[in-house]
Amino acid sequence: MTVETAKKRIIESGLKFTHQRMVVYNALQVSADHPTAESVYEKVKEANPSISLGTIYKTLENFVRAGILKKFTDDVGVMRFDPMLETHSHLYFTDTQEIKDYKDPGLVLLLKKYFEENQIDNFEVEELSLVIKGKTK
Repeated sequence: MTVETAKKRIIESGLKFTHQRMVVYNALQVSADHPTAESVYEKVKEANPSISLGTIYKTLENFVRAGILKKFTDDVGVMRFDPMLETHSHLYFTDTQEIKDYKDPGLVLLLKKYFEENQIDNFEVEELSLVIKGKTK
């Protein structure tokens, strides 16, 4: 991802473009492991020694509020961040604690149809996201 692409995405979300935000955004875009704030910090601190873990936390929360990042708690209670905003689910490998994105439009349609036909009292489904647990074969 280019600096201009990152800058455009950050500004379009309503945030001011700063070097720290660009660094964090780029680290998230190249990460496929749904990083924690601490792992983002580890990825960026060598090239950016003045950045603090607090800045990472604040930047990630700002990104979540601005709608350019999602956060979720994994199976062991650790807060993780996901830059993929499109509807998708997660594969959780119980043997390695690895998390991978899983996109299946057919599954999403099946679930949407199910919930349209089987309404839950006083509840409106806004988004579908599954965590599918398994282990490496």
